[in-house]
Amino acid sequence: MSEPSVNSKSRLLGDGGTNDKAAALQPAPLPGRRSGQPAAPPVSLDPPAAAPASAPAHGAPVFLGDSAEGADLMNVSQLVEPLAQLCVAREVQTPFLAAILGSSGAGKTFALRRLAQAIERIGVSPARAAGALKRVVLARIDASSGDEAPVAIASAAYAALDRETAVDYSALLDETGHAGGDPQSAARAASDRHDDLTRRLEAERSQRDDVEAKRARLADTLAFDTPGSRLDVFARARRGAIDAHLRRFGLGGPDANSSYRSLARDMSTLGAGARAAIVIRSIWAYGSQARLIMWAIVAFVLAFLISLLHRETAVNAIGGLHESLKPVGGWMAAHGSLFDRVSQVLTLLGVLAIALNLWRAFTFSNLLLRGARLLGAEVRERRRDLDGRVARLSERVASLTADADAAAKRAEAARERAGGKTSMRPPGPEFLDSGHAPGAAARAFLAALGARIGRPVQPGPAPDRLIVVVDNLDALPPAAAARWIDAAQSVIGPGMVGVMAFDPGRVAAALGDESEARRRFGKWLQAALNLPLRGDADGKTMVARLLSTGPEPATAPDPAIAAALAEPLTGAETALLSALAPLAAPSPREAKRFLNAYRLARCSNAPRPAMALMQAVAFAPGEARAAMRARLAQGSGELAEAGLPPALAEAVRAARDANGGPISMEDARLAAEVARRYALSF
Repeated sequence: MSEPSVNSKSRLLGDGGTNDKAAALQPAPLPGRRSGQPAAPPVSLDPPAAAPASAPAHGAPVFLGDSAEGADLMNVSQLVEPLAQLCVAREVQTPFLAAILGSSGAGKTFALRRLAQAIERIGVSPARAAGALKRVVLARIDASSGDEAPVAIASAAYAALDRETAVDYSALLDETGHAGGDPQSAARAASDRHDDLTRRLEAERSQRDDVEAKRARLADTLAFDTPGSRLDVFARARRGAIDAHLRRFGLGGPDANSSYRSLARDMSTLGAGARAAIVIRSIWAYGSQARLIMWAIVAFVLAFLISLLHRETAVNAIGGLHESLKPVGGWMAAHGSLFDRVSQVLTLLGVLAIALNLWRAFTFSNLLLRGARLLGAEVRERRRDLDGRVARLSERVASLTADADAAAKRAEAARERAGGKTSMRPPGPEFLDSGHAPGAAARAFLAALGARIGRPVQPGPAPDRLIVVVDNLDALPPAAAARWIDAAQSVIGPGMVGVMAFDPGRVAAALGDESEARRRFGKWLQAALNLPLRGDADGKTMVARLLSTGPEPATAPDPAIAAALAEPLTGAETALLSALAPLAAPSPREAKRFLNAYRLARCSNAPRPAMALMQAVAFAPGEARAAMRARLAQGSGELAEAGLPPALAEAVRAARDANGGPISMEDARLAAEVARRYALSF
């Protein structure tokens, strides 16, 4: 839900990071505070310009729900930035568990979501620090789902790895997913799956080949073997005309109908030029057509010769041949009109023969072209359907081929894990079946996954880090939440980081007294982030941000914070932390937590000597914490050690020496606020 946040004085939040690297090369004193800077951008409190009541801004809510989305009212994005950078830093030892702590309504879900968003932005930011890991996988868990911690974490991790699109972790999941079961059963299951995929692949290939063969024979099928096709209907309706035309052209054969279908099929495959050539060839290439052309030529020649016989030249030539032929020539000259009529008749017969030839060629070609058009149109329609089926089948074949290849590799890997004895031994006992013990199987999976994280070896890539984000622990009863955290801490292994959000007061109530609660929390958590108290909230700023209609700008990762986390401790810092250890670190575990908290706190804008002192006080026994609170409640001036418990007074003197002079009360209060952020608070 969207939570209120602190009216953080911006010096407490800082811009993240320090620029003390030059000073780090020098011995004591430690660098002092840098100049202050605002914690959050200023927010205008002026009312927005008047707008018609009936036309609210698009997308602006008119009623606010208790949602984890919305404006960052208390600068939570800046608070979680150091923890987000820590989660992806290469130099961090894993496993470690961190917590975002706060009472009910403090904004834990909102902070957890902003933390996850910050981690994702760091992964894609071009300004990512050199020490930031690249392949980081984020798994989100709802503790209220009812699953026990190992099962919930394993399920979320598996789903997050399977969801990744930038890197394919399928080989890793296949290898680690069988860690909790009998390797022989897993090998047999992998082999059976490969066989099943191979059978499906062969069936799909056979179906695709059948469709491709049908597509190749489509024209023949529609022309000869498909009753009711367009060509079949046309050929049956024009059977008599088709038979007459084909036989007239000498193409009828024993079955004129089959001959016509064959000609139409052949012509449907030709282009426009080839079809035009066939139309032209139909004028002279066939026997009956050639005879008509020949008789037309004979008629034209005879008409021409007869038209010449009654001319004077022909008559004189005939009379000059012999005296007996002169009467014939005279008769021909006297009957010239008869010869002209005969010539005209022969010419007309020749024209009629040509016209008949062209008409027969036209009707014959029209029959063929009509059949070819009908067949071609139906072939195109059917081919589109078949092409779509072939494409779909080809995609399925390609997908099944890839799956079968992957299954073959998995089966081979499973056989290697089983030691190559899958065919020599019967199945293992039932108690080895992971289905009978989900908790044990989940633990085995997480253990196998932890062994692979950060180690990119065969058979496939592995993430550099797995970050598990757990929310809604407060929905469980306090005792159940404590058991959930305890179980989660035991299964989060190498290469993994866990971040939980819960109310420490509720969980501590189920653990007994405060000392036992601190012991258990210290065992569980290597880092803690306390959300601002309700009393620190500035209602005026929160309401102004809620009323702001403009989009909230995305917060870019701050490389200065990553640099501050990775910056080595200077000699002066090491000496001061060693001097403060008797106050803050009564045990090795507490010493680690103290150093971790200081690493996070030094990303703020507080002066480092004062920061180290107040972080040590936050880890000190209750007497020292109460004495420092009383001292800070006094007025301004310098932080003096007089009147403080001996151990605390010694710590104040060490911090003053490291600072190169007295620590002001203002700096001490600022450092105390930052230190409280990273200390356990009930």
